[in-house]
Amino acid sequence: MSIAIGIEKIEYGDVGDGVPGATLAAITDPVAEGSVSFSFSEPTETNIMSETSDIPVITILTKEDPEYIEFALITPEAATLAALAGGVAAGDKWSAPSSVPEINQTVKITSKAKDSEQIEYTIVNAKIVSRFNQAPAKKAEEQLLVRCYIQEAKTDAGVVNTPFIREIVAAT
Repeated sequence: MSIAIGIEKIEYGDVGDGVPGATLAAITDPVAEGSVSFSFSEPTETNIMSETSDIPVITILTKEDPEYIEFALITPEAATLAALAGGVAAGDKWSAPSSVPEINQTVKITSKAKDSEQIEYTIVNAKIVSRFNQAPAKKAEEQLLVRCYIQEAKTDAGVVNTPFIREIVAAT
């Protein structure tokens, strides 16, 4: 039985044609303990009722809230900031963008190995939004909160594929 405990790595890269990108780079900055979280919305239901029955004719389910995975990085490098928050990195210096950047990437999170297996969570086409959420303090480190919104995974030909994949794989 596979059990996902802890995070081995987080990777990102260019989105493929409606599929996960083929080449992903691992984030080398430390992930803050306990910061990885999933936010999957519960569908909203709309019952279509008739005047002659207390039972719905049909129930329509829609998702109205965005779904995302988020995590926090501890004191990220300038290159990581540029890749996940926009702006420009020059050596150890990061200059923030002057407007909200458009960052779309494939994002894959891999759990630590347990019983020779791992679980991979892949967002095919993630809209990435980042912000500093914790400043350095006497007993706290600087953190960059990275939120990866799940978006449609559509090919150039208009075929809609799955936007999110969870897979049990052999440990690497």
